[in-house]
Amino acid sequence: MNTHELGQMLTPTNLVSEVQEFRAAVANPARSADEIRRAYGLIVNHAGHLNPHSPGFELAGVALKEAVCMWHDCQTTLRSH
Repeated sequence: MNTHELGQMLTPTNLVSEVQEFRAAVANPARSADEIRRAYGLIVNHAGHLNPHSPGFELAGVALKEAVCMWHDCQTTLRSH
């Protein structure tokens, strides 16, 4: 699959959903640090493949900002694991 095809499959709505799942993962003490790191990495990767002309792109940007803030906030907890 090339980058163009990936951009066609990923929608801003998908990214918003991923961030909502990430929020739940960060709040779940049963989730390992590696799971949280992988989830964050996927969000960042997927965000880079979004089409900026897609409807809802701005909302996906807001969701990405929330994910970055959650990632930053949970770093202390992840380092202790």
